[in-house]
Amino acid sequence: MENTSLRTSLLSLHRALVEFERRTYEKTHGRTSGAEFLQVLVRDPSLAWLAPLTSQIARLDELGDGNDATAQRRTWRARTRALLSAASKGLFGAAYAERINLSPDVAFAHAEALRAFR
Repeated sequence: MENTSLRTSLLSLHRALVEFERRTYEKTHGRTSGAEFLQVLVRDPSLAWLAPLTSQIARLDELGDGNDATAQRRTWRARTRALLSAASKGLFGAAYAERINLSPDVAFAHAEALRAFR
């Protein structure tokens, strides 16, 4: 159940970030279809900062059950919490903090994701 709540909140956060990026992209380049924007999301270097969050969500889906998985889940939780923290550094941290400040939707999704870690 806990992983489901975390996954749901992280997916909502990811969705809010992607929607923010799409609106920003479309202001400059015009409207795009979902498939077109997916290609932009995958290929545009200016959106590469999203990769760490995408990877953490994918990693959660890969975690299994059992004793080994318990330690892996603990490590995953610590890494993901650190990624979302205010002290997160690097390309992700700077871009993420900026989006939290610019978008109420991202800020709300961020707060929900942190709440899911409690």
